[in-house]
Amino acid sequence: MANKSLAEVIKEMIDADRVRLPVHPKLSQQITTCLAAEGPDSKQLWKLVSHDPALLCNLFRAANSSFFAGLQKTISVEEAVTRLGSSKASQVIERACREGEGCPQGELLPRYMPSLWQHAQGCAVGARWLAKRCGYQGLADQAYLAGLLHDVGKQFLLAALEEVTSCGEFGMTLSDQLVEEVIDTMHVEQGLRLFEEWNLPEIYKEVVADHHVEELDTQDIVVAVVKLANKACRKAGLGLFQNPDLVLPTTGEAQFLGIDEIALAEFEIMLEDKFLGGKPASSG
Repeated sequence: MANKSLAEVIKEMIDADRVRLPVHPKLSQQITTCLAAEGPDSKQLWKLVSHDPALLCNLFRAANSSFFAGLQKTISVEEAVTRLGSSKASQVIERACREGEGCPQGELLPRYMPSLWQHAQGCAVGARWLAKRCGYQGLADQAYLAGLLHDVGKQFLLAALEEVTSCGEFGMTLSDQLVEEVIDTMHVEQGLRLFEEWNLPEIYKEVVADHHVEELDTQDIVVAVVKLANKACRKAGLGLFQNPDLVLPTTGEAQFLGIDEIALAEFEIMLEDKFLGGKPASSG
């Protein structure tokens, strides 16, 4: 591996199917408990699944596999479970939890994943809130799932980097700066690749592709609300990368959605209350 770039090493590991998306450990335990107590028909089970990008990706991957070629892709948890059947769907989730638990246990996942999970949840909840507030209630659930999945490339890359450092083949320790640079610069490409290879719904793929594009060059409401939620989370300090100086009302997304300063102030307070205990990022 000495003559290969880090990007090439990561790509080879992914091509060899050596990388698994990590599942939130606490959520994995809750799902195991829920399955044992209530079985695969539990509404609580599928509500838990909708909180984790890895579980959601694995569920969509199974429901939109080549076996179902020619059918319209499922775009919600309910549609995926209906197509697979609750028993088969629960098996997919159990396997994803086991594979997530089988991810190499090094230093990177515990250090970075809490921030990535928090950001994914912040964007999901934020995008749904914005869709409802802007009068697009019918798109609120799609906005939530799009927000949850928009940065899945970061989680996949982090798992790949953990594999690199744990396997002993690379022979070096990765600095925080390098890890963050890889995640920041490569996550859109890797996210799109994951969507392509796992046959994930195209309806969310545009959000993955465009959520960092500076200009708002789309009329897609879901893309707009996720981009605005993403910026709000960065301003609030939710996630690895922060930008407290962002002025949300001046963004192209806010102007496109027609949301005013008062509503955006309420939006920021909602994020702080839910994810920061009511404290602005500057205070802690």
